Formats: sequence, structure tokens, C-alpha cells
Amino acid sequence: TCRLWDVTNGTQLRVFSGATDTVICAEFSPNDGTFFASVGVDCTIRIWHGYAGFCIKEFTGTLIADDFEVAEYDLAYSPDGTVIACGLYDGNNEIWRIELLDVNSAECVRTIDIIPDVGEPN
Repeated sequence: TCRLWDVTNGTQLRVFSGATDTVICAEFSPNDGTFFASVGVDCTIRIWHGYAGFCIKEFTGTLIADDFEVAEYDLAYSPDGTVIACGLYDGNNEIWRIELLDVNSAECVRTIDIIPDVGEPN
């Protein structure tokens, strides 16, 4: 569940229901602030209409890697709002994965795995 609050007086404006587990991160679109994306433990990125209060798109099958033991999620919009960069961390293998998702097509346009330097081989 995500909640939108009026920071001037502390009142809750809207509840966004749909996530099946804890939401870890939410980010507003840079275009006009009407939409925001959320990601959480349920491994689904959702794009929400901030004024109407409903989910307009779900990205499933992205950010989900069966061999990853997820320890952390994050996401961010590109400056033009057309791409969402999202990341996860496999704490067991110390690998970061970043996926770039096209907001309109819901397709992954690039995946980047970041593996830490383990030093010189023996």
C-alpha cells in the first residue's frame, strides 16, 4: 500500500492499494507529477495515477531473477520520464542488477549486472 499525504497539514489524501507486500520505494514522474512508480517486496513495479488513485501499469517479469536473493530495491525515472531504472541486490553473491524499462512498452531495454572486483586471480 502507498499513501499520499498533504505535508502542509499532515492529512492523508489517498490510499493506493494493489501491492501484495511491503512497498520499498516510490518515485514521481518528472513530467508533471501526475504519475508515480512504486516497487517492493512483491517484485512488481507499478505505475500509479496520482490524482485518480489507480494502478495504470504493472511491470512483472522484470526485476525478477530466480537466482537472486533480493536484499534491496530502488527505482528512478529518466529525466524525460520515458524510462525507469530499477535495481536489486543479491546479497548472497554481492551482485547488483540494474534494469532499464521503457515506460510505454513495459519492455526491458537493457540489463546491467555489476559484479564487485574480487582482486587478482592466483
